[in-house]
Amino acid sequence: MAQETKGQIKKLNIVQILDILKKYSDCDHTLQQKDIIRLMRRDFGSECERKAVSRNIENLKDMGFDIEYNKGYYLVERPFEESELRLLVDGILASKYIPVKQAKELIDKLTSQSNIYFKKKVKHISSIKNMEHEDSNELFYNIEVLSQAIEEKKQVLFFYKKYNLQKRLVNTTLQKHRVNPYQIVLANGKYYLVANIDKYDNVIHFRVERISGIEITNEARKDPKCLDEMKNGFDLPRHMVEHIYMFGGKSKRIKLRIKNEAVSDILDWLGTDLEIIPETGSDTFIVTVKANEKAMKYWALQFGESVTVLEPESLKRNILEAVETISRNYALEKLPIKNDI
Repeated sequence: MAQETKGQIKKLNIVQILDILKKYSDCDHTLQQKDIIRLMRRDFGSECERKAVSRNIENLKDMGFDIEYNKGYYLVERPFEESELRLLVDGILASKYIPVKQAKELIDKLTSQSNIYFKKKVKHISSIKNMEHEDSNELFYNIEVLSQAIEEKKQVLFFYKKYNLQKRLVNTTLQKHRVNPYQIVLANGKYYLVANIDKYDNVIHFRVERISGIEITNEARKDPKCLDEMKNGFDLPRHMVEHIYMFGGKSKRIKLRIKNEAVSDILDWLGTDLEIIPETGSDTFIVTVKANEKAMKYWALQFGESVTVLEPESLKRNILEAVETISRNYALEKLPIKNDI
């Protein structure tokens, strides 16, 4: 019995040493045997001889762990580089639709993949309490249920919420929507469900964190080939380009004239798979894209000083009406007189 206990302690020691190397070591912070023994005693209440430390480290190396010695031992290779962890942590901080509790838990899990020195380099993570994150929603649960429904090709039922004038999220309908789910995508820092409301034939997008009361039905979802946009299969990259603001509706061929200063912006928003044709004797270019007309209206307004829509006429008319409305709104305001001195 005593031999069995001693064997268990030896197995436990190797796990504890690995944990200490993960937590406290890197190429700038190496650990000598005496340091490892001290940390084992402090963190785990374990006693270990110097020879046992050396033997366990050799065993860890035999098992494939990249451990080197330079005035002390340190763990070289980790699941994530610090730059990768920083990118993931910042992504969570920027996603205000992840509830505070889950955001903190995710960040704790990520930072645990590095050592204690990494946390000192990302002190800004302590600011999560002061950043705008929703107190609670069903985002993670919804993602799990929707992923299962998509895998099983089943319809789902759910309520959809929007803000009212009292700044409260309320259901948009009295009855749950019956929805055919096809894909979950991330756009503009938000998760969207690419789907179809069963009684219609178009593609629609739902903000996943605004879904509530979700349930999977026993009904098979509508074959995506029944939808115009998906009849030849679902091309996610193309879909994201054509729906830059995630509006629903069919995509149309849109012709633009862009100034030189807008070239970078249009490639940034609409991708590099575009033909940009220079106009003779001018610093402007002609670009043709296929995109959602409503989304392109807002995009063209955003870059209105550098972008002109040439086709279709319906989009040109909608933009002109929006500009005239904006002009009237500002005309009603008394603008300060500009004095050039």
